[in-house]
Amino acid sequence: MKIYHALFSECGPRRKNEDYIAVREMPELGRSVFVLCDGMGGHNLGEVAGKLVAEHICDYWTKNPERLDSEKKIIDACDETMIAYNNKSRIEMGTTMAMAAIEGNKALLAHCGDSRIYLIRNQEIIYQSTDHVTLSPEGWPVISRAFFTGRNHYTPDIQEIEIKAGDMIFICSDGVYNCGKWNEIKAALLDENSFDSLDKIKKIAERNTNDNYSAILIHLQF
Repeated sequence: MKIYHALFSECGPRRKNEDYIAVREMPELGRSVFVLCDGMGGHNLGEVAGKLVAEHICDYWTKNPERLDSEKKIIDACDETMIAYNNKSRIEMGTTMAMAAIEGNKALLAHCGDSRIYLIRNQEIIYQSTDHVTLSPEGWPVISRAFFTGRNHYTPDIQEIEIKAGDMIFICSDGVYNCGKWNEIKAALLDENSFDSLDKIKKIAERNTNDNYSAILIHLQF
């Protein structure tokens, strides 16, 4: 199997970029892992939080090459990441996390928070992650599951999917899907000329978002 990917992570109109993407490719093991985090601007050190979580989870893959990909592996990686996270700072930090771990013809898709994962097959979205968001008493959306300092609500939802030739996995922060032009982004994802999709999506987000915007597009070929 061959895995092709492209990505972008841009500051947009914000003062700093608190999104972060980490990738580890292990072709000798037929394994790759992609992680996108969106540090929360309402908390301190969002850019530190996102980088720490993304890099630590990816490092777990490279430090444990003997372990086959599994739900337990993702949970163990997140548990170790949370220990490092809490040790990093006593100041409250927060970040979402969305990831794809690919091994052979299997993909494990995991997320916590409102960064999203989509699986596209034959120009159709066959899987979309569900945001971990609730409403406050005032009616404001609040992220209910993420990597928060000193809290234990970080265990991701995990979906295992058998992948096929031609599948694409799209991972993005809310600055992409929530830019007000989802129909245009969806059309770009489902376009038959999908290798140009990410450039189109980047331009759409650049023109319309009011946030940091980041995405990974993974093409799977056998």
